[in-house]
Amino acid sequence: MKRIQFVAIRRHLDKTQNQMAQILGASPKAIQSFEQGWGNIPVHIERQVRLVLALKSRATKKAKPCRLTRRCPAEDRQNCTAWQFHDGNPCWFINGTICEGTT
Repeated sequence: MKRIQFVAIRRHLDKTQNQMAQILGASPKAIQSFEQGWGNIPVHIERQVRLVLALKSRATKKAKPCRLTRRCPAEDRQNCTAWQFHDGNPCWFINGTICEGTT
């Protein structure tokens, strides 16, 4: 995730840097560092940001299951953790999915 995306998502969520730090379990200084480009955004922070964004999106609309939006073939679904647990939103956050943690 690039710093510009991080800033855009924080603003879309209507959160201050301090609020975003609290949500992500990070320090306000770390959030400032990510936004200024002083430090790389760790993968675990990126996943948390995307999860929070997905949860907000899900709260505002009825989300389709991932198998429909990603058009997963039936034979692939059998091996997908998200499909097995009937939790396709957000499937990319669940380990062991066929999309391998990508959006």
